[in-house]
Amino acid sequence: MAKTVKNTPATPAAVHNETTLSPAAPMSKGYLPVTKSRSASGESKLTPMDPKLQQAILLNRSGIKKSPTSSTSEDELAVIASVTSESAWNELTEVRNPTLIIAARGSEPAIVTGRIPIKRIEFIRNLPFVKSLKGARRLIPALHNTIPDIGANKYAPLPKQTGGKGVLVGIIDFGCDFAHQNFIDKSGKTRLVKFWDQTATNNGNEVPYGRLHAANDINKALKSTKPYDALGISLFTGAHGTHVMDIAAGNGRGSGAPGVAPAADLLFVQLSTSNIPWDGPDVVGKNFGDSVNLIEAIRYIFDQAGKKPCVINISLGTNGGPHDGSTLVEKAIDGMLLEKPNRAVVIAASNSHDDGIHAAGNVPANGTHDLSWLVDGNDFTENEMEIWYKGSDQLSVELIDPSGQSLGTVEPNETGQVKDTNGHVQVVISNRLHDPNNKDNVIGIWLKERNTGNWTVRLINHTSKATPFHAWIERDDSGQSVFGGARDNSHTLGSISCGHKSITVGSYDATKKAFPISWFSSEGPTRDGRKKPEISAPGSNILAANSTTKKERIMMSGTSMAAPAVTGSIALLFAAAAARNKSLTIDQLRDIITKKGRTGPPDKVWEARFGFGRIFVPAIIGLLPAAVSAASKVSKAFEAEPPELIKKRHKKPMLKKTRKATQKKRKAAL
Repeated sequence: MAKTVKNTPATPAAVHNETTLSPAAPMSKGYLPVTKSRSASGESKLTPMDPKLQQAILLNRSGIKKSPTSSTSEDELAVIASVTSESAWNELTEVRNPTLIIAARGSEPAIVTGRIPIKRIEFIRNLPFVKSLKGARRLIPALHNTIPDIGANKYAPLPKQTGGKGVLVGIIDFGCDFAHQNFIDKSGKTRLVKFWDQTATNNGNEVPYGRLHAANDINKALKSTKPYDALGISLFTGAHGTHVMDIAAGNGRGSGAPGVAPAADLLFVQLSTSNIPWDGPDVVGKNFGDSVNLIEAIRYIFDQAGKKPCVINISLGTNGGPHDGSTLVEKAIDGMLLEKPNRAVVIAASNSHDDGIHAAGNVPANGTHDLSWLVDGNDFTENEMEIWYKGSDQLSVELIDPSGQSLGTVEPNETGQVKDTNGHVQVVISNRLHDPNNKDNVIGIWLKERNTGNWTVRLINHTSKATPFHAWIERDDSGQSVFGGARDNSHTLGSISCGHKSITVGSYDATKKAFPISWFSSEGPTRDGRKKPEISAPGSNILAANSTTKKERIMMSGTSMAAPAVTGSIALLFAAAAARNKSLTIDQLRDIITKKGRTGPPDKVWEARFGFGRIFVPAIIGLLPAAVSAASKVSKAFEAEPPELIKKRHKKPMLKKTRKATQKKRKAAL
C-alpha cells in the first residue's frame, strides 16, 4: 500500500544516532510498556556498522547476556572481517583465535575471523585497517520435512562402483553417525579421514575450539560397545548430517543402497554456533550453527585436502542478507575456490518458496509503502526483518505496533530502540547507509519474543524518484513470522546461496514421472540479477542412512537432500578428470554443470527454480576429453525410489498432506 507524503528530505548524521522510540500512548494489552523519552542525549552514539552488531551492543548495554558456546564466552561474539593488514588483526589483544581465511589479493582486503568482546566491537570497527566487520549469522539445516521410515524395504544395490576414489568429500552439518555401516569400508575401518566436532570441549588438539577426531580415534571407537560415548558424542536418530553424507558418498554396505560417490574419502565438521538467541526457548535444544564457524570449517577442509580434489557440501542457510553475493562469507568461499583447481562448494538453495518470507516493491516518490508483518500468537521466539535498497537512495522507516500505535520513525543512519520499564530492549531498528561490502543501504528490525500480532513497517521516501526495495524475514523454524497480503516468492534463495563461485542446488521430485520442482524449493535469481540456482537434483522423499541404526535408512525431503546429490556427482567428475591427468578450475566446473543439465522440465535454458536443468552424471563426465564408460552405472545412484515403491508404503503422499496443513495454517494467520 502506498501513499504520498510531504517532501521533507532527511539529513543523515555522520554517525548513527541511538534513539529511544516512544509511542504517544501505552502499547496495547499484551505488550510491555516502553520508556517515554525520545532523546538521544542520555545515550552514547553508535558507530555505523552491521545491524547485527548494533543489536548485540544494545542488548549487552541493557544487561542481557548471551549463552556461552564452544567458541565464545557470554561476553564475546564471533566475527568475520575484511582487513588491509593481517598482522595488525593478529596483534589485537581484543581478538581471540584470529584466523586468516583469505589472504589479501591486489586491492582486495584479507578476510579474517575471530572472537571479540561485545564491549570492544565499536573500538575494533573504527580501526582504520578494518574495512568491514560482521557478526555471525545463524545457519539452520535446509530440511523441509522428515518422514520416519525405519525398517523400510531394502532394494537391490546398484552395480559395484569405484566412483569418487581419490576425492575428498567434506560435509559441514549436524549429526555424524560414523558407526553407520555405510561409512565403514570392507575391512571394518572408517572412511572418515577426520571428524571435527566444533561443539565439543577443546582437549588441546590442533583445532582452536571443539575436538578433532582422527581416523585412528574413530577406528578405536568402532571397536567399543559404545562407540558414541567413546568419542564423547551425543547422537539422535534421524540426524540431518548422516542423511546428507550418505546421499553424497555412502557406500551402501549397511543399507544396500550406495550414495553417488561411494569410494570417496570423507571429512565431517559438526558445526557449532556462536550467534544464538540471547534468551528464550531457542537458547537450547535446537540444531543450528553460524556463518563464522562455517567458513572456518571450509578453510580447514580445503587445507586438509591439500592437492587432492575436494568438494564440500553445505545443506544449511537462513533468509537474511543482501542476496547479491557480497557477504563476507560468500566472498570468502569465492576466494577459497579460486586458490586452487579441483575445488567446489555446493550449497542448498533453501526451502522458502512458499514461506512468505520475501517482499519487494517500490516506495513511490514523496510517498510511503507499508509492509504487513504477521507474528503468530504462538510464536515465542525473536523475529527479524532486513530491507535492502540502492545506496543512491534513502528511506526512513516507521514501525507501527499491532494496536495501530506508531513507535516512531528512524531516519537514515540512525538506530532506534524500544525498552520496557526494566530497561530491557524490546525492539531495535537500524537504518544503515552504504554497507561497506556492496555500498547498498539496509534497514534491520529486531523484535524480542512474544511481540506478536500484525505489525506495520512503513517505508518513507522523501525524494522525487521511486525507490525499489527487497525485504526478507529471517528464518525461524520454531515460529516463522511472515509477510501479510500478497507475497513475492522470487528471490527466496538462502542467505549464503548467492555467491559468484559456489554451486546452488534446487530440488525436484523424482518420484513423479513429470519430475516437477519440489513445492518448497526456493526461487532465484539473486538480488543483483544473476542466474542462480545453477542446477537441480532429487530432493523429495529421499531414503538415506538413519543415524544410530547402523544399517537402516530414513526418508527426508528438502534442498538439503538435493545438494549432496550434486556434491557426489562433482566428486565423480573430479575423479574422472584426475584419471586423465586433468584439472578443473571452478569456472570450468561451473561451465560443465550448467551446460549439461537435463531439460523437460525445465522448458527453458535457465529457470528460476530448476536452474540450468536437472543434474545428469553421464552428460557432465562426457564433457571431459575422454568418455568414462562407468558413468552409466552411477547415473541413477542419487535418484529417489520409483513412484510405485513409494505408493506401496504410503497410500497418501506425505508431502502433499504436509503442504496442505501448512497452507491451512497460513490462511488462518491471514
